Amino acid sequence: MKPPEGDEIVLLEAETLERSFGWVFFYTSRRYEETRSISDMLVGNAPLIVDRRDGTVHYTGTGRPVEFYLEQYEARRGSSR
Repeated sequence: MKPPEGDEIVLLEAETLERSFGWVFFYTSRRYEETRSISDMLVGNAPLIVDRRDGTVHYTGTGRPVEFYLEQYEARRGSSR
């Protein structure tokens, strides 16, 4: 994801989740963090999963609660062992 010109993407460290498989990172634009203006929000900024086993990054989605995507990931990861 590329931020708008003159802006940058920042991690929301307080929202980071740690799970047995790794971490879930949430992010937004710096400008939105500063202004809280809806016009500065990113669109489609789905949380990212970083697998502790191999460091791979996996995109989730935005259409369902994050727990739905985490459960799917855990199921896929478990079946690939």
